[in-house]
Amino acid sequence: MERSSTALLQKHMPTTSRQILALLKEHGGLTADDLAKRLGISAVAVRRHLTKLEVDKLVIYEEVQRGMGRPSFVYRLGEAASDFFPRRYQELASDVIETVQNLYGHEAVDAIFAKRTDEIVDRYRQQVTGETLEKRLSQLTQLREADGYMSSWESDPNGVFVLRESNCPIIHVAEGCNTACKCDQVILERLLDAEVERTNHLVQGDSACIYKVRPKTAEEWKNGAFED
Repeated sequence: MERSSTALLQKHMPTTSRQILALLKEHGGLTADDLAKRLGISAVAVRRHLTKLEVDKLVIYEEVQRGMGRPSFVYRLGEAASDFFPRRYQELASDVIETVQNLYGHEAVDAIFAKRTDEIVDRYRQQVTGETLEKRLSQLTQLREADGYMSSWESDPNGVFVLRESNCPIIHVAEGCNTACKCDQVILERLLDAEVERTNHLVQGDSACIYKVRPKTAEEWKNGAFED
């Protein structure tokens, strides 16, 4: 389950399902009967919630033999449930960058993001191989979408490509570090081999980061940059 989907599911989750996840987090493996006793509802009702949570990969179960008779189903949190509980990775990243800047200056922060930029470009390069800008933009948008940027693109009436990214996975870092946004734009420029101009910016309160993307050369513009 993708992080964005988990967040949406959490927002609309019934209170009882939230309580089940909290109990499993606190106590580890519990049966439906264990959960029913703690919640003060029937085991049948608990199982209905567990079935839905299992479909969403938020809980898993195993059969455990306890004495004679039928085995018990013991439920535990699934991997996807980790996003439901508070973590402070974003704050930590921002604090680390601020500390590096205080200790070693802006140059050290720039070097960190330059290295990150090179690594992302190298990782994406094998998958962004289109002969035209349109093909490269389509390939890169799919990769960025998978990374959580909520990316899409279209051509404006003048034939210029418009790339829209409605989410920024590193927004908490970007809000305190301009270098993060500059390097993100460099990543786009290098992978698209194009001129990239940011016209809207999430950090500045816009609803999305929007970029105008143009071919570097008139030749590419003429020879298939805007294929149908």
